[in-house]
Amino acid sequence: MFANVLTNAVQHNDTENPTVTVTTTVEETTASVVVRDDGPGIPDAEKTRVFEKGMQGLANPGDGFGLYFVNEVIERYGGDVDVRDNGPRGAVFELTFERADA
Repeated sequence: MFANVLTNAVQHNDTENPTVTVTTTVEETTASVVVRDDGPGIPDAEKTRVFEKGMQGLANPGDGFGLYFVNEVIERYGGDVDVRDNGPRGAVFELTFERADA
């Protein structure tokens, strides 16, 4: 799951030297992993559909399975995944899980 998000951040990046930053946050009942890249980002019209099975981006098509898989795994573990813009460019994927020890 993490490999897919990280691979996408590099493969779908249009810069000569892609930058990907990973941070973690641990709260009382949740833990989050945030992956930020400096690529072209995801158009607003695609953000709501990016986790659908078979969804392929117009500019950088893939097989349409990777982010669907990420979402399915997260949901099975009671978590959530969110995508938003990374200013000034790029995408941010935030994967949030319930802590097992909470």
